[in-house]
Amino acid sequence: MDIAKDLALIDGLRTGDIPTEPGEDGYRQAVLGLRQWQSAEDCYAYEAAIAERLTEQWGEPSRWGTATLIERGARGERIPEPWARLSALATDLRTWEVADRWVILTVIDGDAEHCPQVYCVVTTTDPP
Repeated sequence: MDIAKDLALIDGLRTGDIPTEPGEDGYRQAVLGLRQWQSAEDCYAYEAAIAERLTEQWGEPSRWGTATLIERGARGERIPEPWARLSALATDLRTWEVADRWVILTVIDGDAEHCPQVYCVVTTTDPP
């Protein structure tokens, strides 16, 4: 695990081209840190360390709980990607709006069978 390397990866996601053609998803994503953490606490601590550095760079993030998105989707409302996918995988999102893009940092923790993972998504799609 290398925080500097992951920050560079996030910057690459943010500054790279994001697909915008019909049929494309309109976002880029990456798993950060280890693929197998020693404990869930280690995973959350790494996410907090990444978030701290991003906050130093871009200011305080907005925090989003995903329960409302899940409820809205269950009522039949169309939730755009990557927000629909994130609401199925995570419970809490940290978001920064940077140069007309949303940088989303979260821990994927929706699958009890798998170890949580730190996850970053960059999109041009506004939150619903």
